[in-house]
Amino acid sequence: MRIGIITDIHENTKMLQEALRLAEVKKCDELVCLGDIVGFDRRFYKFVRERSAKNCLALIRSNCRWIVAGNHDLFAASRFPAYSNGFNYPDHWFAMSSEERKSVSSRKVWSYEFDDPGDLGEDDVAFIRSLPEYITTSFGGISSLLSHYIFPDFTGSTTQYIERNKQLKAVWDFMGDHQVMYSFSGHSHGCFAGFAYRNSSSFFKAINLIPTNSFSLGNEMIVIALPPLAGDIGKTGFSIIDTETMKLDIVSTIII
Repeated sequence: MRIGIITDIHENTKMLQEALRLAEVKKCDELVCLGDIVGFDRRFYKFVRERSAKNCLALIRSNCRWIVAGNHDLFAASRFPAYSNGFNYPDHWFAMSSEERKSVSSRKVWSYEFDDPGDLGEDDVAFIRSLPEYITTSFGGISSLLSHYIFPDFTGSTTQYIERNKQLKAVWDFMGDHQVMYSFSGHSHGCFAGFAYRNSSSFFKAINLIPTNSFSLGNEMIVIALPPLAGDIGKTGFSIIDTETMKLDIVSTIII
């Protein structure tokens, strides 16, 4: 079986359509979405004409078997994440200005000050509110964890990134408790896939970017951070897992 994984779409309808076309060409049997379907940050994205939160969500709903929520999805649906790194969201959080959110939270969580309004309808918002923050499932008989970011911040709603190897201890414990071999996430917007191995000898750096497009996942516990669909030229793509060989391929979605 071939599993396609898409993450960090950020309302880029044209790029999502291209990814779905390539997934069909490459004979993907099932598709996964790791969140941030919506959320258009005008600092980073220029695809104004191609953007539609509503259209992207409709394409994901009709094509993906597994879907989890990302931080931008939750914000667009006025939904609080389960994990907030000790910050208590006030009830009127979503009615605040972005500057008020930034001040009240001491920047522990994202304030979305650069996100432009989207075109979601009531049914779209209701669907996002129903999405799980993580899913455990089996790929080729190997249990896998699907989330937008890494435990415990499954949705990537806090401003803290995992950077040091010691920060992964809780991740390995969670994966061990749930008997999970692979953890797949997005959110980091790296130009290459990033990997963290439980038995890594690295003392400092947690996630290591590997500049190649094909990987053998092996049979040890791994955290895999996948590149985004929406990004700069040369930094966009989606991933395919072959469950027979447990090989991971990154497929470029650059549109000329």
